[in-house]
Amino acid sequence: MNRRTRLILLTPVMAGSLALGPTALALAAAPSAVPAATCSLSGVLPDGTVNISGGGFQPGPAFLESSTGVGAGFSMNPDGTFNIAKAKDGQYSVRQGSTVTKCSGGGGGTTTPTGTTLKAGIVAGWDAVKADCKATAPPSANQQFSQGWNKGAAVAKEAFC
Repeated sequence: MNRRTRLILLTPVMAGSLALGPTALALAAAPSAVPAATCSLSGVLPDGTVNISGGGFQPGPAFLESSTGVGAGFSMNPDGTFNIAKAKDGQYSVRQGSTVTKCSGGGGGTTTPTGTTLKAGIVAGWDAVKADCKATAPPSANQQFSQGWNKGAAVAKEAFC
């Protein structure tokens, strides 16, 4: 067999192995499945607070966000878990980089404490609509808070939606 014949026969074999090489390497290097991160709130405690806990996260820095726009940085434990005691009842999520995990449970902040003001409603409505143009007022808010929420939401819709 001459050199030209060998090249003609080996070229498709070599091209095929080059084409499959990156795929084989990618499959061999694929990380094992990472467990999905979870976050949950305890039931509302007698003092009106909740405990927030979670697992399945990457160790290191994280940020706890609330539905009112208030948040705080914290660090995950080395095993990817966390526990935050005596947080205000509400809706929370945990952000790590670009990944956001919504927390479940608790009272969800659906009950409005007695004495909630018009001003608090305006701020809450503004913050909620700024974050999501389709946000709606909490169903069990008192009348003063609800009126404020609607006013704040209307102004935010004009500005952001």
